[in-house]
Amino acid sequence: MAIQYRDTLQAFQVGRRVNMEEWNTITRTKEGSGQLGFGVPAIAGTGAHSCAALTAAAQNVLGITEASLCLPRPGDNYEQYDNVGICEVGVIGVLLGANVTKGAQARFDVINKVWTGANASSTVLTIPGAQFEESGSAGEVGAVRYRRPIPSLSAGA
Repeated sequence: MAIQYRDTLQAFQVGRRVNMEEWNTITRTKEGSGQLGFGVPAIAGTGAHSCAALTAAAQNVLGITEASLCLPRPGDNYEQYDNVGICEVGVIGVLLGANVTKGAQARFDVINKVWTGANASSTVLTIPGAQFEESGSAGEVGAVRYRRPIPSLSAGA
């Protein structure tokens, strides 16, 4: 029997590395209640080796969460005490909330939990070291190139 391949597969998904160029992933433990999605900025938590969701400007961004294929429950979110893979260097798939331009500064909308190229505001935060790898449209899976700078504090308007 001949092997059949689907011709409709996307090149990458939210929270997955886009290619195999240089990358680095660290692991932290999700702290606190609430969920932390895939392909979103994670900040340093208050406990040792912990992380949480980005919620405001001037928070220490560790990187972008990677998707996990082995969570003990269905869904695309980390919950309290989960081990969270965080991309601190690499190109990773993210959900776009607006049309974006290749090479533009990447920002994250903390209300809608999507990436955008919109102007910074109190809820649309600039993520230092993040830029769009390619142009894309709202609702699509896009790619963000991320290299964590030190310091890596998120910035609003």
